[in-house]
Amino acid sequence: MTASERYGTTVDGFESMPSRLVGELDDRQERARRKLSYFVAFLDDYLRGILPNDLVLIGAPSGMGKTQLALDIATSNAASGKWVDYFALEAEPRELERRTKYSMLVREVYKAKHPERDRMNYTDWLLGDLEYMCGEHNARVDQEILGKLSRMRTYYRAAGFTAQDLSKSVLEISKRSQLIIVDHLHYIDSDSEDEHRALGDAVKAIRDVSLRIGVPIVLIAHLRKRDGRSTQIIADMADFHGSSNVVKIATQVIAIENARGIDSAQWWLSPTFMSVLKDRRAGACRLVGLVDFDLRVKSYRPRYGLGRVSGGEWQQISPSEVPLWARHHEIRAEVPPQR
Repeated sequence: MTASERYGTTVDGFESMPSRLVGELDDRQERARRKLSYFVAFLDDYLRGILPNDLVLIGAPSGMGKTQLALDIATSNAASGKWVDYFALEAEPRELERRTKYSMLVREVYKAKHPERDRMNYTDWLLGDLEYMCGEHNARVDQEILGKLSRMRTYYRAAGFTAQDLSKSVLEISKRSQLIIVDHLHYIDSDSEDEHRALGDAVKAIRDVSLRIGVPIVLIAHLRKRDGRSTQIIADMADFHGSSNVVKIATQVIAIENARGIDSAQWWLSPTFMSVLKDRRAGACRLVGLVDFDLRVKSYRPRYGLGRVSGGEWQQISPSEVPLWARHHEIRAEVPPQR
């Protein structure tokens, strides 16, 4: 006797709750085994990771490192043995590969303590002006990429690319892929004159595919440009460029912003606010993470601060207020209480 026969099934797709709970534990344990990481401490601590069927929306203003964050998530998961497919809808050919190689070369140059290592920057490296520092490390880094990142594949947009093209491509790769990155949402074409509606329709199509194939998809999106007179320092859901349907359909919504008003003691650290605006499992995070982005090696540091935003300021929480989930939290001694 099947579960439906034992517990009863009604028409039009309805099924009794006891019937649907048959095998629930096995299903939940399988989802847990397939969990992926963000490899960003604040996000992994609060969200616990990326699960099958997740549709994660990450937004930031222009120039805030959306692609770098997406690339870090992708390469870190690929290096951990996961199959990752990355739709680079804005980047030029080989850009992701070059960004990845540069980050690895910088680490080698700093490890070797080259006397001019602080001169390392992506633009000069791209133009070939830093080979006197990097040249001896090229072969080793190329070999490391071959060994660690062979499971990551990239797609660069050539001409028009619609939501239908994306859905078709995602279905084609679904049997091999364990994580799909779409960078970014606003470079999906549409024939519609209503841009907001077109974006909403595109995300809905992507969500439908994600549910069908059981593979998580990370979408990268723009945040609206803020009025220079605004005192707002943390984005909210309304700041995502496009239809409100975009954030409604996503299962997790994450925003990153430059931490205005927070100084760093080191020139190479860029203080960054991270906020989880939506999470269908645990709800929005009431605290805002303060994470340092290391400009030298193009990655986030493994510790973060936590604070509340009040009156246009980020105010660090006290040690007694640190939540249990914040395993990698640290009190930031260089951040004085703001008044």
